[in-house]
Amino acid sequence: MTQRPEVLARLIALVWPVAFVSGLLLVAFAQVRWGVSDEGVRPSITGLGRVSVPGATDEDVDYFFDGQTRRPGLVVVVAGSAIAAAALVGWWKRPARPVAMAVIGIGAVTALVVGIRTVRDPAAHLFSDRLTQALDLDLPDIQPGYGLVGVVGVAGVLLAVVAFWLVTTWTVGRGAAGRRVGEGPDGVQANPTISRTDGPS
Repeated sequence: MTQRPEVLARLIALVWPVAFVSGLLLVAFAQVRWGVSDEGVRPSITGLGRVSVPGATDEDVDYFFDGQTRRPGLVVVVAGSAIAAAALVGWWKRPARPVAMAVIGIGAVTALVVGIRTVRDPAAHLFSDRLTQALDLDLPDIQPGYGLVGVVGVAGVLLAVVAFWLVTTWTVGRGAAGRRVGEGPDGVQANPTISRTDGPS
């Protein structure tokens, strides 16, 4: 029982480095493959709209897809950067931790929403409608890439970290408040100390 507060304190201390690394991972995952296809020329596209086609030069790909892609990963880059910065602030400045955790939570929700929307229909969120109209045909079937899956996974982990921090902080704060008003370890009011002046005069 005596080790439980120590273990909990160590876990709480890990929240900030975990959030920092997760923010950096979001930034990294936004720049790699979000969509891949085995059809046609087998294109792949990053979260920032960079298209790659096996056997084609970068100049040809850039010319063909110029202005025809979307960049949902840009939102994730901003969210990940904000999360990493907030985690650093919360790590070093205790008074700023509630605000820092709020920023982390908002950033995680933003990244998760963008990721889930894109997973549902990668082609629609990664390529513009003008490309479909120009080709006069449907886009090839695009499957979620590892970068997109990574964004959803990391955002989910961040939300779990935020929930853990909120619950443990509330629990620890409640326990500290209980001890200040004289509660024992089981929440039972401790016996007051009888001073010498309490006896009969």
